[in-house]
Amino acid sequence: MDKIELTPDLRQDIIDYITNIDGGVNSINTIRSYCNILDRMFDSYGALDAHTAKQMLKRWNKKTKIRAVMAKINEYFDYHDINYQIKIPKSKRNPRHIPDVISREELKDALETMPDVGKLIISCIFNIGAGLRISELINLKWNDISWENWSLENKTINVKIKNSKRNKDRIVPIPHFTTAELYEYAKETGKLNEDGLPTGGRIFDFGADTFKKQLKLLEPEIWDHEYVVHAYDFIRYNIINRYLGNINNKRITAHSLRHSRASELYNKYNIPIATIQKWLGHSDISTTMIYVHIATEGDRKLMEQVGGI
Repeated sequence: MDKIELTPDLRQDIIDYITNIDGGVNSINTIRSYCNILDRMFDSYGALDAHTAKQMLKRWNKKTKIRAVMAKINEYFDYHDINYQIKIPKSKRNPRHIPDVISREELKDALETMPDVGKLIISCIFNIGAGLRISELINLKWNDISWENWSLENKTINVKIKNSKRNKDRIVPIPHFTTAELYEYAKETGKLNEDGLPTGGRIFDFGADTFKKQLKLLEPEIWDHEYVVHAYDFIRYNIINRYLGNINNKRITAHSLRHSRASELYNKYNIPIATIQKWLGHSDISTTMIYVHIATEGDRKLMEQVGGI
């Protein structure tokens, strides 16, 4: 097969593949970026062949994730036994950007200006395991937490993070102070069952009852995806950017919070790197080593032992 017609139906099929379990893309930002690129491809070209693929790479390679999208399209073709593959030349990778990190003291100061629910959201993102992604926080449910194991003797309990990046589940601990905060929030919002334990669905509500009610009735799966996008934007712009966006000339994002947490666990509390890898949900420990900023702390400590002239 020499070319593929770029039809509206094919575009929708590829999007469906990317956003469901087969395509394995869970990041809201990544999905949004991929969909924008697909729109450009299908709006600008009527067919996909060797010539148009080269044109697409020439037009959009520097500013978009066009190569990643083309790789996903190839996966889609392979998955559906379509005899066509885009030839994607290898490229030099840009240097990895390491986000700014924030100290616990800086974070505590910022929390003082936040509303109570915002404080709890940031507390969960930072404290649970080695830090949560925003989408994981949005999908966190009362029933995912092992409240049945919570007691005076066992204050630190676990939570199951479901359908995370690449559709992997993981179990991570919640520190006792965050567990206590969540329990008080459950009590305030009427989420305790007859045994006095939190129960129910999503912990945090971002207007689910009023958000696109007709879509929720007709297409609940599509509604769920759009609701997560809506909640993601709310947390990003109204909590993180507003209260944490610029602390001591640092650009703080949700990604920064995970880096900060992982770095603190390793460098201050001596948590083994393999444990932090498990809590973060990384498949490759080299990624975790970037998160914990081993080079910064480790090199500094080594240099303290070195003499000079």
